[in-house]
Amino acid sequence: MKYDYGFIGAGNMGSALSKALKGPTVAVSNRTPEKAEALASAIGATATTNADIAANSRYIVLGVKPQMLPVLIDEIREDISPDAVLVTMAAGIKMSTLCEMVGREQSVIRIMPNTPVAAGAGNILVAKNSKVRSEDLETFISDFASAGELLEMDEDMIDAASVISGCGPAYSFMFFDALAKAGESLGLSYDMAKDLALSTVKGSAFFARKSDLSLDQLKVNVCSPGGSTIEGVKVFENENLDEIVTKALRAAYDRTLELSKGE
Repeated sequence: MKYDYGFIGAGNMGSALSKALKGPTVAVSNRTPEKAEALASAIGATATTNADIAANSRYIVLGVKPQMLPVLIDEIREDISPDAVLVTMAAGIKMSTLCEMVGREQSVIRIMPNTPVAAGAGNILVAKNSKVRSEDLETFISDFASAGELLEMDEDMIDAASVISGCGPAYSFMFFDALAKAGESLGLSYDMAKDLALSTVKGSAFFARKSDLSLDQLKVNVCSPGGSTIEGVKVFENENLDEIVTKALRAAYDRTLELSKGE
């Protein structure tokens, strides 16, 4: 193959993933050629066409929105190498559905990356179909190790998992912003409060990963009886934080299922 990885689509996620690769030969294409050329220049890749990528890439990374995937496959179907591995990140689109679009059984790796991969601190959920050789999966996981953590799972879990890892950064940013604004209301500068929020959450996540205690017990351990923390915890509990978060993730999950039906 001429290219190790060919990225069709130079949007935010395709760009972030392509930048995470160290060493492999990469090609990029986009419906706006200037965007592909800019990305290729930034990462030392080749800007080319969809057809060239489909015919000459070991891994063909399909970086288009779910609604656009059928149109793209119609365009490149005749060019796709039977030996290539299709890598799809289209929310809600099953690997079997992608093979139906192609018109044959094809090696498919389905991923759901999140935006922190752009900083090398992301999550990439990974599932594969039975056509993918173990060495191809191992190479893929090794090549993207610098993007963050790659978590292998069965495909039937990926939609639910993606509303935490894929959608979760947006919800996290909302919470960080809320902490910063609340700190500002107490007399801190917004920037100081934001820095405190980010460093505190980072440290808390690191500590939680290192601890053998449950998240609920870690929360209890921070709260001194009659102290300050417990008063804030009571507000979250009275406002039913768990229910709010569950409703948000359910809404995201339901939309993922709608996308799988082309809605």
